[in-house]
Amino acid sequence: MKEYLDSNRVNFLIWRYLLEGNYRETAVKFQKEWHVQEPHRQLDFAPYVKSHALVNVLNKGLLYHSLEREHAQTTQVPGDAAAQAALAEAMQLGVFGPLVAHPPPRQQQQPDESDDDAEAEPDMDVQPMLSLAPAPTLPAVSSGVEVENSRKRQGDRQQQSLVNGSPAKRPRLSNGYEHGVDAATTPMELDGQDHQGDNHAYPSPLEGEQAQTPVPHTDGPEQGTQVDKVEELASETTFIPLGSGLDDAPALSPVTALPRVNGDSAPVLLHCQWHPRDPSLLAAAGTDALARIWNISRGAAADPASADHVNGVVPDFHTLVEDDIPPKATVTAMSWNWDGSAIAVATDSDSKARLTLWTPEGSYIHHFEVAEPPIIKLRWSPRNTAILAIAPDNRGTLITIYHAHTLNSLTYFLSDHDLNTEPLDAAWTNDTDFLLCGGDLFELLRYTDREISQVQKFETREGDTLTQVQYDPHHSLAATCGEKGVVDVWDSSGKRRSIEGHCDAVTALAWQPMQSPITNNERLLASGGEDGAICIWNAFATDGVQKCSMTMGPAIVALAFTPDGAFIAGATSERILIWKVGDHSIPRASWSRLPHPAWSSPRMNPDSDEEDEHCLGWDSTGHKLAYGVNSRLAVINFR
Repeated sequence: MKEYLDSNRVNFLIWRYLLEGNYRETAVKFQKEWHVQEPHRQLDFAPYVKSHALVNVLNKGLLYHSLEREHAQTTQVPGDAAAQAALAEAMQLGVFGPLVAHPPPRQQQQPDESDDDAEAEPDMDVQPMLSLAPAPTLPAVSSGVEVENSRKRQGDRQQQSLVNGSPAKRPRLSNGYEHGVDAATTPMELDGQDHQGDNHAYPSPLEGEQAQTPVPHTDGPEQGTQVDKVEELASETTFIPLGSGLDDAPALSPVTALPRVNGDSAPVLLHCQWHPRDPSLLAAAGTDALARIWNISRGAAADPASADHVNGVVPDFHTLVEDDIPPKATVTAMSWNWDGSAIAVATDSDSKARLTLWTPEGSYIHHFEVAEPPIIKLRWSPRNTAILAIAPDNRGTLITIYHAHTLNSLTYFLSDHDLNTEPLDAAWTNDTDFLLCGGDLFELLRYTDREISQVQKFETREGDTLTQVQYDPHHSLAATCGEKGVVDVWDSSGKRRSIEGHCDAVTALAWQPMQSPITNNERLLASGGEDGAICIWNAFATDGVQKCSMTMGPAIVALAFTPDGAFIAGATSERILIWKVGDHSIPRASWSRLPHPAWSSPRMNPDSDEEDEHCLGWDSTGHKLAYGVNSRLAVINFR
């Protein structure tokens, strides 16, 4: 039975094609004129449409036309010479005119053409192959790896033509790894490919295709020789058990090991943060009074209790919970101060809450009793003198500033801000001033020894749904994002510049960490959205065009730059991809959640598949990445 076709189905295929081809601005405009705000959610058939569906359907249509022509040629009725000549001529015409065995060669691009011209090319590739740029000259010293790579490249040249655009320009990639990084070996390049004269936009499913062997290249003298391939980090993963001390003890039988390490009694992870300076210390917290600092560098040997896990270990840890805290308490917020000399932990149990300060060695400092629980967010001031806490209060919001070295505190009440409907975020701009952001609220407040007062109220638009704020102290810029897919950059005077970067809600926002010397011509800001895209913007640019974008498919749940700003990690609920900033053509590394035995352990709440919190963060060296969700905590070695 043939599927019916209507305007919504055609429009959805076009909209998906635009997104997968990185025509993001065009997709937004098309979506507005279509008058469907969330096609992937509002249309019942959307979940069933696979990636690159439009091109697949078109390609099958071309194959059907080819079969029609062949059938007409084999079943033609003998007639006069003129009729046969007309039929023969008609058989040489296809949908796009005269049939040709190969696509026309692409015009060579002049070296001095700008990147803006390249963006305007009408023959933009949807998902090209790996870069076929010539390899840089390598040192004359030969090695086994170099000889092997040379042999493979010679074999590749015999199997596949290198017709892939101008050598003066590296082809753009859409990074559409919807089916994992292996999908990169079945390219979606429509222009400039030699398919052995088969006249197909894609290789036939019956034909084999061998991917080009990655070309070795050097990436700076200190990095050594690297290969343009995606490194899979599954084997470089350590899973940290979150259960109680009894559950973490070695099991006598491997049969009981799996449920004991992360079994039904394991707490749900809500927070995960590395020490800001010591790469061996990792703090995590969640339900069931979970609050610990693990010493990853001094982890014990693999525990028999984790025999069914990948690299399962039980590192040494310190507990950050006082003795009188009930075992079913929830750690609602956690935050290291800027130099790592203390960590603040907020707990909530039976409508009683507490904010406790601890040293990195797990020593108790002091605590504050919290009048209106629970504290849902903590922010340390830049000089570690004060802690900002956000908590609900009836149908309003209570802002509390705790003095870190005394037991004093100040409060500020937002009577008309309901945290249940409008999340609130905060960011310090200096040691006394801080920004509050949520819904249509965006204002600057100041605290003194006596009070907290409003300094400036920023003009927001009607219908604004702000959810996050990130502050850049180097250039006094604030970045906000919200549920409408818009990223805003504000200067200290309140001037606002809006960037329509996503087709759906923005879920993650991060400034690139700056290294000296600080420049004033570029400031990079990364955003991730429910549309599955990661965009990197130059906050100083006025054209609103992203510097680069990467597509992961499912919604982005977290973003994290390495402390040196060289790499960025993006996470979905299924996997993590790591790119080098400035080289977004292909990820440097990939980590998939599903194949890991540890991720298949029983859930704490088996009746629910909901995942509320995803934790992602780099250690201070940028060598290890922590990823946590539900009752799992993974430490991934990157470099």
